[in-house]
Formats: sequence, C-alpha cells, structure tokens
Amino acid sequence: MVVVVALLVGAGFSRTAAAQKYTFEDVAAGLKHQDAATRLRAIQILKDADYADAAEPIAATLEDADDRVQLAAIDAERSLFTTRPVSRRRKVGFVVEVRSASGDAADGQLALKARAVPSQVVHGLAVALRDGNPRVRGEAINLAALLGPVSCARPVRLKPDPTNVADPKVGGGRLQADRLCDDVGNALVDNINSREPLLRRNAMMALGQLRYANAVQALSDQLSYYQKGADATAAAEGLAGIGHPTSASVFRQLLTSSNAGLRRLAVEGLARADQVDALGDLQQMAANERSDGVMLSLHYAGLALRAPGSTPQHIIAALGDSSLRPFALKYLLDLSSSMASALADSLRDEDADVRRLVAHVLGFSRDSRIVAQLEAAAKDADPDVAAAAQQAIERIKIP
Repeated sequence: MVVVVALLVGAGFSRTAAAQKYTFEDVAAGLKHQDAATRLRAIQILKDADYADAAEPIAATLEDADDRVQLAAIDAERSLFTTRPVSRRRKVGFVVEVRSASGDAADGQLALKARAVPSQVVHGLAVALRDGNPRVRGEAINLAALLGPVSCARPVRLKPDPTNVADPKVGGGRLQADRLCDDVGNALVDNINSREPLLRRNAMMALGQLRYANAVQALSDQLSYYQKGADATAAAEGLAGIGHPTSASVFRQLLTSSNAGLRRLAVEGLARADQVDALGDLQQMAANERSDGVMLSLHYAGLALRAPGSTPQHIIAALGDSSLRPFALKYLLDLSSSMASALADSLRDEDADVRRLVAHVLGFSRDSRIVAQLEAAAKDADPDVAAAAQQAIERIKIP
C-alpha cells in the first residue's frame, strides 16, 4: 500500500526521485539503514503520515545507537499517540521538568488517540530509559509517563491474579505485557538514583503514574532521606499514585503536614490504598481544611472509599476552575471504571466544556454499558463534544 509521497535523503534513496511514491514497507525499511540520516528521514516521514501501524517499526529505533535517532523516535511515538501537542514542560539542563505530575498526566492522557500501544514500544522505552545520555532518558521518562497510564498502570494486587498465567487462551498476553511493563518500572527505579535532580524527580512521579508497586520501597527510602523539598514531594507523589496499603502509615503522617500539596497527596494515597478505616479521620480533617485542592481530594477519597452519600458533583464542578481542573480530571479518570454510569449523567451538563471533558474521561472507563449514552453525545450540537464522544467510543472498543 502506498502511504507517502516523499524523498528519503540518504545513501539508500536517490535525490532524483523527489516525486516518487513509497510504500509503507519501503519507508519502514529505511529505519534499518546503516546511514543515520536515512533513519532520521524515515522516522520523520512515518511521523508526518500519522499511520498507527508506524508505531511498531519506529519502536525499534528507540534502541538506536545514535542519540539523534532515539530522540526523533521518542518524539515520533509521542506524536503518533496524541491528538494534539501535549504541553511542553520547562527544560533545565538536559532534562524536561514536570511542573505538576497530576495535572500533566491527566492532560496528557486526555490527549491520547484511541490507539493500542504495541508491546514493541514498551520494550523500546525500557531500553531508552537505560540510555547513557540523560537527555534521552529524560524524554523516555516523559513518554513512559504519557503512555504508561493506558499501557501499564493497573490496580495494586493484594493477592495473585489467577487469570495472569502463561496460557495464551487465558492470560498469557497479559503476563507478557506485565513483564514488559515491569522492565519499564525497574528502569524508572534505576533513574531514581540519577545525579540529575529533575530526572530522578520525574522518574519518581512517573512510577506513580504507572502504579508500579515494586517501586514502593525505593520511593519510601527517598521520602525518608529527603523529608522535605522537591525530591520529597516527588517521592510522595509517586507513592500516592501507587497507593499501596503498606504506605498507609506514611500517608497518615503526611495528613498533618503544613504543606497543602503533601496533605492532598496523603489523602489521594489513602484513597487509592482503599483505607476505608481512614474515613473518620478524613471527615474530621475536612471540617478544618482551608485548601481547595485538599478539599477536592477529600471528595475524591469519599467516592473512592465508598462513603455514604458521596457523589461526583463536587469534582464535576471543579472542572470549571482552572486551578482545580487538573486534579479533577485525574480523580475522574481514577473513578471512571467504577462510576462510569454516574459520570455519564454529566454528558447532559449545560456547560459544553464539562460535557467534552466527561466524554473524554469516559473513554478510559472501558465500560461498554455507556456506549449508548456516548452515541447520543456524539450527536451533540457542539462539535468538540461530539468529537470527544466519538473518540471515547473508539477507545472503549480497543481490544
């Protein structure tokens, strides 16, 4: 099949063939060419063509010996999986800084196209995360944080999952995926020891976004060592994202922190760790809390811990507040699989922006029972709402 009209510049392609049509296979073959310029041009053409099938062959160049090729491959994979540019974070040195992991993660997740992430991409990321160049590692961390929530993140397992066995008819595919994601998680743990402050902080926060339970001890050690400051906050964010029951005592201690951000993370951590017995303390905390961000996390905890009378309306309302929206989106994404039907009611909200965001969120619920409501929303008078609903339907249908 002819997929592009372009010129591959390099030893393998003639400059006189500027108007020649190349097939997907022709261009993909350029990714293996010995000339780095040809590999770079092939990556650019496949990126510009925006074919989902290009993600797999490009993934091989995530392991390329040339740093320029690796960085181009990371950028191409990011482009292939996002519907719009994810906000670029401030660069310091060789590393891209994450200003707010919760906000960036939610924004990035909603920007994802309805495409499955091939296992080859996950494997290539694990290799790039161990690269000798800190810039490559930094960009790989950002891509892992973007794709991880849909390709790797999974609830903490308190008991072995009987379906996760090496039987291809039952769970062999899941087992293989888990192994690849564990490799990514282990590579991120290795980056915690980086001398680059922003790189290790990004790695800690990415571990929370992947919910990599095996990182709990390493993150706990970092929090204990730093105790305060940016590194301690990054470690706390990683732990809160994972929400492992063994971290409950850490979260309880942070509930009384003078830092509102740490209090918010502590509440999130207790909620994700399913610490129902903490509900009483959280309700008492709400009586005196002055931070809007912490109060929103307490509403989230009430829903996650199944407190009587809890509804998602406070979180839905927070979508209208630019300072709270990133956290509201993160909480709604967390709750989408368990509360899809309740959230779907907001597809009829009078605010088109709310309808659009809720539609995007519902795509990550993977709940086929709400497809009918999304189909109705796909006929919304607002074209952005209709497009979001249609994309959500496509995402739910991903195998």
